[in-house]
Amino acid sequence: MRMASFRHSVVFRMAAGYGLLLLLSVAVIASVFYVATAGLLRRDIDEQLRSTSRHLVQVKDQRNTDALVEEIHGLLTDNQDSDTEIYLLLAADGSKLIGNLTAWPADAVASDGLRQRDVQRLGRHSSSRLLVYRFADGAVLVVGRDMRDVRELEHMILVALGLGGVLALLLAGGGAALFRTQLQGQLKAIHRTTTEIAAGRLDRRVAVGDSRDEFAVVARDINDMLDEIERLMDTARNVSNAIAHDLRTPLGRVRAALEQALRSPQRHERLPQNAQYAIDEIDSLIMVLDKLLQIAEAESGVRRQSFEPLALRGLLEDIVELYQPAAESLAITLHGEVDGDPCVLADRHLLAGVLANLLDNAFKYAGRGANVAVRAARDGGRVRISVQDDGPGIPEPALAHATERFFRVDSSRHQRGNGLGLSLVAAVVALHRGQLVLSNTTPGLKVDINLPAATLSKP
Repeated sequence: MRMASFRHSVVFRMAAGYGLLLLLSVAVIASVFYVATAGLLRRDIDEQLRSTSRHLVQVKDQRNTDALVEEIHGLLTDNQDSDTEIYLLLAADGSKLIGNLTAWPADAVASDGLRQRDVQRLGRHSSSRLLVYRFADGAVLVVGRDMRDVRELEHMILVALGLGGVLALLLAGGGAALFRTQLQGQLKAIHRTTTEIAAGRLDRRVAVGDSRDEFAVVARDINDMLDEIERLMDTARNVSNAIAHDLRTPLGRVRAALEQALRSPQRHERLPQNAQYAIDEIDSLIMVLDKLLQIAEAESGVRRQSFEPLALRGLLEDIVELYQPAAESLAITLHGEVDGDPCVLADRHLLAGVLANLLDNAFKYAGRGANVAVRAARDGGRVRISVQDDGPGIPEPALAHATERFFRVDSSRHQRGNGLGLSLVAAVVALHRGQLVLSNTTPGLKVDINLPAATLSKP
């Protein structure tokens, strides 16, 4: 059963594919080598036969048949190529004038041209390459070569290629096994880590080391994903704890107030007052739930279809004008500044809500008599919106957690709030594919929102 499942695995298919590709490559190279080598040998032999035949034809044409016979006799007795050379001269009546062929088929000399024939050379069988030339007077000249040594060489080449093929097969098998071992080792490491994570050990990660191959890239991506999952799990756990704490306390106060009103001797007089208190607390709880829903909606991205080019000058002027009375009541100096005509692709209501949240926080934590500035300017392909105050700011260790849900600095827990404002701001900025940066300016806190710039369409 394991063997059947292994045959269907990616590791087996890739290893088998690697081996077959190597074998196919060796087979193609060997075939090309054999065909090229054998073809070169045969072309050289044919060219030698043509050259020798032309020389002998010229001897007869320029002199006579006797001179041709003498020339052939000299070639047969010069001890050069005596094991392979073939010469035959026939008279017009078919009688043999000279040559080392003792028998040949009739069709071997029937017409001009090159042909492969089995003949008898000096009484021995010979598979030979023959070139036939017929003279005008009917005489026939045959120049040939015994191909036995060529066939032996071709056989040796085939044997060598066969042995090379066997060696290639062994190398392909070894390479495929090595490839399978490496691939399976990497996959087993990933499988082992994911199994441990599934068992609840969320801190486990795939070992990467110093490797830079594709598996290392995949392992790093998996580790990044696991880091994000662990962070989200911690966030969800913290959010659950915060929700339980923040809901339990006001619900307990509501229950205590109602119970006290019902048990009090003056319950008819106290019941309306306590009921109003309960309504106010429930409204606060509803507001918390609304903000959580707004954060979830922003993180889901469902509002992106309502985005349109938005000029920030008009939006910032409206926000500053809206908050000016509240600033004056707190003796806060509110200043708005827009450099040029920056434009972004955004949802006006969401972006206005972000600025409102930031101004609410600035007014609340900077305190009476503070200075608050709202600025917007284009910086290359980005638009920067900043809200800055000169209040106490946020302690450096807490800056990294300021956008977490229900997170509040210890020094501000006595003030009304639920710790969701910056979480909502971060979710909306992420929805706009922007970046939220919080930094202390000593004194004060500066919140920068960097958004992609857009072009305002003209009517």
